[in-house]
Amino acid sequence: MTTRDRYMLELEGMLKVIPEAQRKEWLYDYYIHFQLAVENGQSEEDAARELGDPKIIANELLLGYRVNQAESNSSFGKLSKAVFSTVSLGLFNVIFILGPYLALAAVLLALWVSAVAMGIASVGVIVESWLNDTFTIPQALTIGLIISALTILLVIGLKALTGAFYKMTLKYLKFNTRIIRGNNK
Repeated sequence: MTTRDRYMLELEGMLKVIPEAQRKEWLYDYYIHFQLAVENGQSEEDAARELGDPKIIANELLLGYRVNQAESNSSFGKLSKAVFSTVSLGLFNVIFILGPYLALAAVLLALWVSAVAMGIASVGVIVESWLNDTFTIPQALTIGLIISALTILLVIGLKALTGAFYKMTLKYLKFNTRIIRGNNK
């Protein structure tokens, strides 16, 4: 098996999660690199060394793909995959991406759970007062209405905060990708 074949098989194996059309397009570019190198009198070994480690290349390609997916399809699942793809590129990214991402995501989750709990509490106050006469019905309705209004305000704020978190995380991942690739534009 030639150096090119081993290199391409390794690269293809690490890119299995990418849709076939995109994967073939990327692999074609690397195949052409080997072909041009040989045509210019360069050995396949030199061409492979010039390209670099296929694991690093695959991780960078996966990162770009995941970031583009997260950008085009706003879901935390896609964003998390992009974050974890970034983390695979080194210890620096574990510290400066994964840690803050998980901490902020946990805070957002806790705030959303609090909003749901407040919504349930507004109904709970009314039901509790109706069953056990804790408050008069007008008092219970007033308290329930106030808690409901606060819940609505919290949900509106959390929706904006969650959107900003998503956009800022994507922006940071793109910045980090440019730094990794050596393109500081």
